[in-house]
Amino acid sequence: MSNTPKILVVSSEDENMKAAAELLAKKDYDVFSETSTFQAIATLAERKPDIIVLDIDDLELKEMEFFDVVKKINPNMFILISFSFANREKAIKSLESGADCYILKPFYINELLAIVHKFLDRINHKGDILNESIDSQSSIERMALRVAHDINNPLTIISGQLQLLLSEKKNKNSKHYIYASLEEETQRIAESVKNLVTYAQLEEPNKASIDLNDVLKKVIYSFKDMKHERDIQIVESFGEDLPMIMADEEQITLVCKNIINSSWKAIAGKSTLKISTESRDGNNVNVIFHDSGREIPPKAIDTIFDPFAVMNEAESGMGLDLCISYNIIKKHGGDLAVSSQDGGGTIFQFTLPVEKHFYFRELLEGQK
Repeated sequence: MSNTPKILVVSSEDENMKAAAELLAKKDYDVFSETSTFQAIATLAERKPDIIVLDIDDLELKEMEFFDVVKKINPNMFILISFSFANREKAIKSLESGADCYILKPFYINELLAIVHKFLDRINHKGDILNESIDSQSSIERMALRVAHDINNPLTIISGQLQLLLSEKKNKNSKHYIYASLEEETQRIAESVKNLVTYAQLEEPNKASIDLNDVLKKVIYSFKDMKHERDIQIVESFGEDLPMIMADEEQITLVCKNIINSSWKAIAGKSTLKISTESRDGNNVNVIFHDSGREIPPKAIDTIFDPFAVMNEAESGMGLDLCISYNIIKKHGGDLAVSSQDGGGTIFQFTLPVEKHFYFRELLEGQK
């Protein structure tokens, strides 16, 4: 691959795409544009781009052969499609035909830039794909889009009708409890689909200075508003003078929520969940979740962070929460581990590094 990555933008009159092309050019990419797939094929053969950004809103279904032609010219070509929500069926066909990734319009320009950066990071200076397989990732993204389309749309209609029925007064609707149960199940399905999409499209951490104690306090506060909080007593034991860390607060919050929910599933009746934090010589910070629930079987311990893993037959959902949490912690340079205690109880612990220069700066500022 040349020193300057080449990007071919194929779009007719879309303003969002025009602005994106201008920004990419300002970011020192070699950007060139075409208004049709016919012109794009000629440009593709001549200028050999690394990435194609294709607006499919004006794409005719018969032009889907474009993807086959592109892949024959360059099997490693990265094709990013852009589409409006009304054309989601066409987007699915595009992904099935060979597109690698998608972005929904209207999109933020930086959103497109992040996807381009993510792909280019997978390529070495010779233009070879690194060991991490983009084909594997894109296949998961295709599945996620298909699931979102095939399940979410009818699910939204079902949920809407149930909510209308639930809006009636209980004494006028003898089947109120049935509708309430069905609506609860639709929300469980929606959450599973959401987790699948999160797993398939987990972004790189957007790091900033955060206080883990504060993050946990917010998570615990939100958990106490949930109906099942009455079944579990949360005991806090936060370390004093815990150093600030550089991390993505939204992602770390999701990790904490996932672990608490996992502990709640394992707890039967009135039980306790102890959450503690500690610092290790200024190098790492630990967050420990110790519940008094039932013991996790050894076989489940070995696979608990695998996609779609379940701890027992009674567990609901797609088993992605802990897998997502594990991937987030790894992306932060940390580690997430689990152990089961004799006589019952489970300990989840994640460790995150404290960046040295950041830690020493804190110490110096604290001495002023």
